[in-house]
Amino acid sequence: MISRSLSLVIFAGLGVSAQAMEPLSDAELSDVQGAGLGFVLDQVMLDGSGAQIVINDITDGQGRNVPISVKNLYLGAAGSNKGSNLSPVTIGSLDHPFELELAKGEELRSLRDDGQWVQTTPNNITVLSFKFPERLVAGGNPCIDGYAAAGSNCSTSASGRADLGVRFDFQVAAGRTEMLALDFHQLVMDGSYLRLWGDPGQNGNGELVGEARINIFAKTLEVMSCAQANCNTAGETAAQRGARTLYITNGYANIALGYGKSQPLRLRSSADGQFVLELQNPTAGGTTAAQRQALASDFYANAARTNLVFENLTVGGTRSSPTAIPTGGYNFGRNEISGLSFNYLKVSSYDLR
Repeated sequence: MISRSLSLVIFAGLGVSAQAMEPLSDAELSDVQGAGLGFVLDQVMLDGSGAQIVINDITDGQGRNVPISVKNLYLGAAGSNKGSNLSPVTIGSLDHPFELELAKGEELRSLRDDGQWVQTTPNNITVLSFKFPERLVAGGNPCIDGYAAAGSNCSTSASGRADLGVRFDFQVAAGRTEMLALDFHQLVMDGSYLRLWGDPGQNGNGELVGEARINIFAKTLEVMSCAQANCNTAGETAAQRGARTLYITNGYANIALGYGKSQPLRLRSSADGQFVLELQNPTAGGTTAAQRQALASDFYANAARTNLVFENLTVGGTRSSPTAIPTGGYNFGRNEISGLSFNYLKVSSYDLR
C-alpha cells in the first residue's frame, strides 16, 4: 500500500529565476504554453510491505507464462533500516527540480566529466527530455556522504537522500521460484536524464532513438538472491542471509548510453517481437576518411563516459550498522572501471527456453 499520499509541487516558466518560482494552481498551469514542467517529489513515502504486483504475459519458448512478483517496494528518507522504519522524504527542490520538456537539440547540454557543458544532441530536432535534479559545476553537495571521490557537485542536500528497496520473485519453472532483493541506502540520482526523438532510420522507415545518462550514488547497496521465494523467512539468522548477500559500500555508477550527434541509442523491436537496443559505431555516418575522423574526434572528446566505482565490495558477512563495511565473508576491496565508452553495443531480449 501507499501509506502517505504523493504530493507534487509543479511549476513552469521561461526566463524566471528560481527564487521567483511558486506553485501553480490548475488554472494557472493551463495557461502556460510550451514551457515544460518542473516538479518536486514533496514528502513522499511508499510502503509496499503488504502489497504484491504480479507481471504476467511474459512467456518462454513454449508459450508458458513466466510471472514476476514485485514485493516489499519502499521509498523513504535515509535511515529507514531497509524500509522497516519509513519516514517521508522530499526529492528535488524549486532550485533544482525534475524537468519534463520538449526542447530543440541545439538547446540541450550535458555535463562532461571534466566539468564542461557540451552539446550532445543534433541540431534541428525536437527532443522529449526528462531530467533529474542536476549536477552542478560548483557549489554543490557531496554525492555520497563522507566519500569525496564520488564528487561534491550534486544539487541534492543530505535531507533529500532516499532509501529505496524492492524484491522480485521469478517463477522460472513449475515449483521453482528465484528471488532477488535490492536495498539502496542514501540514494541520489542527480544528473540522470533520458532524451528521445524520431530518426528516419537506415531504411527510411523511422525509428525511436535517444540518449540516456543514469547516475546512481549510494552510501550502501545490498543485493540478496535465493533459489526459493520463502528463503527470507523470520527463522533465518543474519549470518544465513548474509551468506547470500553482495554488499557495496560507497558505490556509484555513471552509465552513458548514446551520443546523439553520431551514436544515438536505437530502440526497436525485431521481426519476432523481441526488443533491441543498439549503439552503432560513431563513425558509421561518415562517407570519407576525413568525415569519419571528424566524427571520431568529436565522439572521443565530448561523449559521456561510463564509470563504475565500488569503494568496497564484499560477498557474504554482516554489517554492524547500515553504513559500516561488512565483516566476515570475502572482501574484494575497491573495484573501479572508469572512462568506458562503447564503440558498438547491441542488446536484445530472447525467449526463455
